[in-house]
Amino acid sequence: MNIELFAHPLSFRRRPQAQADRLAACGVDGVTLAYSYHGGRWLLTTSDPCAVTDFQAGQWFRDEAAPVHGDDVTLPVLGDDATIATTALRRAGIEVTAWLVGLHQSGPATRRPESALRNAFGHPYRHALCPARTEVRAYATDLVARAARRPGVTGLELEAFGYLGWQHQSAHDKLGAALRPVDRWLLSLCFCSACTERFTDAGIDVPALAETVRATLLAQLAEPREAGALDADARAALGSDLHDTVLAVRSRTTVSLVRDAVAAADGLPVSVRATGDPYACDGKSAADVGALAAAAGALTVTDLSGNQDALRRELATAARTGAQVTAGWNLAADRTTDERQLTSVAQDAYLAGARSLALYAYDLAPAQRLAWLSDLSRLAGGPDTAEPAPSPPLPEPVT
Repeated sequence: MNIELFAHPLSFRRRPQAQADRLAACGVDGVTLAYSYHGGRWLLTTSDPCAVTDFQAGQWFRDEAAPVHGDDVTLPVLGDDATIATTALRRAGIEVTAWLVGLHQSGPATRRPESALRNAFGHPYRHALCPARTEVRAYATDLVARAARRPGVTGLELEAFGYLGWQHQSAHDKLGAALRPVDRWLLSLCFCSACTERFTDAGIDVPALAETVRATLLAQLAEPREAGALDADARAALGSDLHDTVLAVRSRTTVSLVRDAVAAADGLPVSVRATGDPYACDGKSAADVGALAAAAGALTVTDLSGNQDALRRELATAARTGAQVTAGWNLAADRTTDERQLTSVAQDAYLAGARSLALYAYDLAPAQRLAWLSDLSRLAGGPDTAEPAPSPPLPEPVT
């Protein structure tokens, strides 16, 4: 089983080759490197300890084929740091997967609110593009196509290729009401013109659906109720038939977006960040997992909250599809208690048939934990015996 790390290219700004060589010495087989990412504020642990790094949402590679800014849905180019990091990593013998955070992008969603997810109250989300919209799908497939052509990239990881929700860590978000999981899901239902058309085509009375959603949410704000089982609360809110139709429409929309993105990758291996939870709206593609596996060929299932039982459930769901699976886990100090727990997670992943264990994230987890990775593949049950894919040529050195 391969041992991999998620990483942001900013972690390679200081002495990139030394950073890459350090990972290789720790037995890291691959890095899932952010080529496009949402905004963030990180307190670094390794490349520049205790440095506070603020960065915008956007694209971390330059490409002459990039669309021109204007009315199109586009990402700002924030530098060529991903290319620099890829060069160093590949020279250290580490495979690089281009990590694309697709629809969780504040720039275009704010600049073009008509392209953003729009809730039942008519409010656009400034951090979330809607996967049903033609211009958003064109943007997403173009991003995939351009990233797939980057030298040194051996695969693609698609995150946030689907519907997102209201909850979003940024700008001191505050909430004074007790929202249940079902309320957060209802706030993720999109009523833009494209989603309205898809709902209508499925036989849904869209104004009645929106009114039901609004009434449920307003009642919760007025008199908070305790949460029950999410599925039961969702069916109680919408009625079983409408609930099932809404989930089916959203699933088809997400699967078709992933299918288009995979086609745009032009043969480069693609893994989609997926979940078996149909109500998820946090950046994972929430859809029929079997259909996602058929569309992408590979799935990445994660639990970054430190809930090992939840990861086991996701692994079991993914394993039933027969797709190649990557397991994702959080190496941060408040998510992994000690080396013994990490070994247990790795064994879970191996026994579930995962090809890789990808750990989040380089420069956020304590630097001393890198030493835990050296023997992790052996402890998890043995090396991966699959034939390695031929490596693409190294990128040219960046000066």
